[in-house]
Amino acid sequence: MITVALADDHLVTRAGIKTILQLHKLIKVEIEASNGIELLDCLSRASTLPDVAIVDINMPKMNGFDTVKEMQKYYPSVKIIAFSLIFEEDAVINMITLGACGYISKTADPLLLSEAVIAVYEKGFYLGELVKKEYFDTDPTVKRRPAFTGKQLLTQKEVAFIKLAATNLNYKEIADRMEVSPKTVENYRDSLFMKLEIKNRAALALYGFKNGLVDLSS
Repeated sequence: MITVALADDHLVTRAGIKTILQLHKLIKVEIEASNGIELLDCLSRASTLPDVAIVDINMPKMNGFDTVKEMQKYYPSVKIIAFSLIFEEDAVINMITLGACGYISKTADPLLLSEAVIAVYEKGFYLGELVKKEYFDTDPTVKRRPAFTGKQLLTQKEVAFIKLAATNLNYKEIADRMEVSPKTVENYRDSLFMKLEIKNRAALALYGFKNGLVDLSS
């Protein structure tokens, strides 16, 4: 029996995933959570860890990226599958480099869920054909890096700036929040504009939303 944990902030989605997975006689959903913090709490109290965790990217309190980081630190034996509507290249690559063993779009055939769970459990990795075709030429294995990575490696400070840039704070307020000088904030901004080939703050905020760096529920 392959045991599974689900982390998704939509109850209907979790119920649907659970129903689909448990149509397969070898799969059992044992843990359900509405965000990363709740999932980690459930894992800390579990008498036996699940084999596989299916994790959404955009969740309140703790998103999928941070959840994967924490699980790699404390529960590395649990294999993670990202399951999300977010399908931007940087988001996909980042989840894989952080430690996810697979990635499925929520728009894919639901029956692929069982296929992915079994593949990850037996082989250690699963990428749907669409993901392979879009983002990986041959070998899907990517060297892990310390921050958000996709077309470009972003530093932790740059990621923090993107999140704040998607709010109504002005640049001086962002500098105060990050405890750096306004000039340093300008450097983060200019570096990101160059790396991501974008020209203004609105485009930077959109990048943050599309790649799951900014919580859509906030």
